Amino acid sequence: MDLLPHIEQFRKRRDELESALSSPDVTANNKQFLEFTREYSRMKDLSELGERFLKVINNIADNKELVKSEPADSELAELAREELPLLEEEHAKLELELQFGIIPPDPTDSRDTIVEIRAGAGGAESALFCADLHRMYIRYA
Repeated sequence: MDLLPHIEQFRKRRDELESALSSPDVTANNKQFLEFTREYSRMKDLSELGERFLKVINNIADNKELVKSEPADSELAELAREELPLLEEEHAKLELELQFGIIPPDPTDSRDTIVEIRAGAGGAESALFCADLHRMYIRYA
């Protein structure tokens, strides 16, 4: 999957939001300001991730070129060969993170939830079960 157009789109949207957030019309409207601030934060993170991704791609290309151009017993070529698997691993990780970033966030993700757990009929055993559920939800959250 070619991520370069998406990275450029993240940059453009970040710049648009940056200029919109400095507008007095947006700052006067609290709801819109909050929405733009959240989106700006997301776009800023994604564009920084995209910059790191592009840097890793360039480093991989440079290392491959270095390995080809230098003699096989060269210390510089050896260092480039050692660094290549680490760069490819980071490339795969960043690519996956960017692919997840392309998916728009669910608007309900940032909302809080209140869960009530009550012990029903069953006495101490149902109370123990409620305590187990409570611990499970606390660890999950």
